[in-house]
This record gives sequence, structure tokens and C-alpha cells, in this order.
Amino acid sequence: MVYTAPLELQILDVDEPAPEAHEVLVHVESCGICGSELEGIRSRSPFRVPPLVMGHEFGGVRDDTGERVVVNPAVSCGWCDLCLAGSANLCRHRAIVGIHRPGGFAERVSVPERNIYPIPESMSWEQAALVEPIANAVHAWRLIADRTPARVGVIGAGTIGLVSLIVARARGVDEVDVVDLAADRLRSADLIGASSTGVALQGEYDVVFDAVGSAGTRRASVEHIRPGGAAVWLGLHAEEPGFDGLGLIRMEKSVLGSFCYTDRDFRQAITMAASIDPFWVATYALDAGVDIFNELMNGRTDVVKAQLRV
Repeated sequence: MVYTAPLELQILDVDEPAPEAHEVLVHVESCGICGSELEGIRSRSPFRVPPLVMGHEFGGVRDDTGERVVVNPAVSCGWCDLCLAGSANLCRHRAIVGIHRPGGFAERVSVPERNIYPIPESMSWEQAALVEPIANAVHAWRLIADRTPARVGVIGAGTIGLVSLIVARARGVDEVDVVDLAADRLRSADLIGASSTGVALQGEYDVVFDAVGSAGTRRASVEHIRPGGAAVWLGLHAEEPGFDGLGLIRMEKSVLGSFCYTDRDFRQAITMAASIDPFWVATYALDAGVDIFNELMNGRTDVVKAQLRV
């Protein structure tokens, strides 16, 4: 499935990927459609330039060994100060599979060997394609773990919001409230174990995860953290911050940006994914990818996570 022009995708035959040195060919089994891809095409983001095979949430089989694997799509240089310090997700030279190089909306894709991780035979392909989103939530949690939050709010019940809920629960937080404007998605949050769901946060929280990223949700995330609390921004909907800077200062609130994940986060996500019930995942054949992508881009909300099976 190729992003061929602004607001346009097509199923095409393309050249076979040719692995370079230290790369391997992966036969894709399942690849998730990410909200950032929907937003990127809808807003004509300069980060995704057509023609491009997108897709960065995927698992498959190594061509050379037949091993089942998942792919960390964040390709870092490995030698800069940030990579050597364990922050490869912040590498100034990073490239993302599915953004800067061909991704997983295809039968086969070539990726650096150091970016693939083996997965157990017992892991379903639906679970495998959830590893990347879960890794985002694992990383976001690690940014605030030393605060030991007792009350957590999550804005947005799409995939990133739901996995943020799952990670918070796994870390022992009893009160995790999730808000969204779509009733379909809130039902999934209820089933996963949200303490409460609704259209807007109420009261104060130790930490709020914004999985949407609009000016309005960012403002709400800051307004609803207690004095000294933290808002963690994962959503990539828009550039505008939208919050009251003076209120941030006077109440010593913190805003933390969270981007991608480290190797450690990704490995933890594999373990978590193996125990998750992916009841909220809907699978479609790759040939149907254009239709479901367009439906999601145009506002369909009853599908929380769409994955394309190849």
C-alpha cells in the first residue's frame, strides 16, 4: 500500500526490497495503522513524502532464518552522544521505518538486523503488531515512574491511550481515568479496566497522559494535574501547546514530551504484549488497506486499532 500523493493511497506492485549490509529481509505478517499516519496524510505532513510505503508497527518472519520477529522502526546511528548514553530514541540522525524508508504496509521490507527482536511462537500476530505502540507507553511511563503516581488521567482512548492505560495498570496504579469523545473507544477502555470513562477529565491528577496532542487536550492535561504534577505528551495531532504558561510556573507543574522508546522499553513491550488480549484490534487484508485507512482518516471511530494482515 503506497502513499502516492496528498490524500491518496494505492495498492501497487513495487520493486523488491534489496537488503544492504547488516540488513535482513522480513516477510510481514501484520502491520498496524497508526494515528500518526492518518494525521500525517490528512495534514500533508512534510515528514512523510510520497511515494512512500508507510507502516511502522509490524511483525513478521526473517527471510534468512524463518524466525518470528518484531521490528523496532526507530533506526538510530548508534555512535552519537545520545545513542551512547542510552537515548537512541533522541538520536539526531535517526530515521523511522515507514517514514524515512519503506515500511510494513507491504509483503516484504528490509530493515537493519539490530532493529529486529525475536518473539515467542505463542505470540499472535495481532499481539506482535501491538509491541511498537506498547513500547511508546512503556517509555512514557518510565519518564514519570519515580513520581509513583496514585491517580492517573489519560486523554484519548485510541491505541496509545489504551496502551497507556494498560501500562499504568501493570505498574500498580489503581485509579486510571480515561476520556475520549468517541463512545466506542470508551467501551474498550472500560473493558480493559479504566476506573472511569467520560468525555472530559474531572479534578486533579498526579500525572496526565495526553494521547491526542491538540491544543485543547494539551491545555486540559496541564489544567488537570495537581500542583507539582506532570503532563506527559505523546499525541502528535498539532504543533500548538495551548496551555497557560504562567499557571505552569506558579504551581510548579511539569510538561514532558515523550517520543518513541529505547531498546530497553521495546524489550519490555514484547513481554507485555504477550499477555494482552487484543480484543480491540480489527484485522483486514492488505488489499483492503486503502479503504479502511480512508475510513479511519475520515473519522471512523468504532475501530480502535486496524491491522493489515499480509
